[in-house]
Amino acid sequence: MSYYVDVHTHLTHDDFEQDRIGVIERARSAGLGAIVVNGLEPKSNRMILQMAKADPLIRPALGIYPLDAVCHDIPADFPFSVAKFDLAEEIRFIRAEASAGRLAAIGECGLDGYYLGPEHLPGQEKIFEQLIDIAMIHNLPVIIHTRKCEQRAGEILANLGAKKVNFHCFGGRATMARDYAEKYGWWFSIPANCTVNEGFQKMMKILPAESILTETDAPYLAPVRGQRNEPANVVGTVNRLAEYRGWTEEDAKNRVFENFTRLFGT
Repeated sequence: MSYYVDVHTHLTHDDFEQDRIGVIERARSAGLGAIVVNGLEPKSNRMILQMAKADPLIRPALGIYPLDAVCHDIPADFPFSVAKFDLAEEIRFIRAEASAGRLAAIGECGLDGYYLGPEHLPGQEKIFEQLIDIAMIHNLPVIIHTRKCEQRAGEILANLGAKKVNFHCFGGRATMARDYAEKYGWWFSIPANCTVNEGFQKMMKILPAESILTETDAPYLAPVRGQRNEPANVVGTVNRLAEYRGWTEEDAKNRVFENFTRLFGT
């Protein structure tokens, strides 16, 4: 039996504060069997662990977001607040949770060249490499953010020999994604705004079938601009995938589920 999956979401976001349980129940009713909730920093990482204890639908992924990875070097005029925390201590915490077998994945983590300049990349890369190391040691998937840094992130992952890699919301060329999938066997999760994003539509058409996963990045990237996204919307992504590939909707769901089990194990 297969089910729908959302491999990248942020149910810890304040937008879900009033109806988080309802959002999870809507996902369950829509046929989802797994929601991978991704952490960004200490607060969300710990909240995710509590959510996973309360509901088996939630699969915990702990990470350090690229901007948070350089929280001590954020410029004073940065457009939004980034809280400072002990990066080394958080790496130790994530490593301990992975060692205890409590994690489904590491992430999100990676590199961001959209908000910060190249002078911040060394700091981001240091944390990125440490998180990849945790994932590889414990045979966990690593969930990647690569805004404007897709090539460099790919170089780091390839040099380290990472195998269980999922690029979330890949912003590079669809042909680059296809090349990564064919050369390294990496996975790519397609967000629910594929209904309006031509880049994600092309990825659904040209990626190897075995490399495609579904995500929402909720509350962001909704199928309809301006609305709050939520995990149940992966159903529409699977239906769109079926349309593009000439599959039945059930076949598309089964293929994505098989990809999920190969990467996440269950």
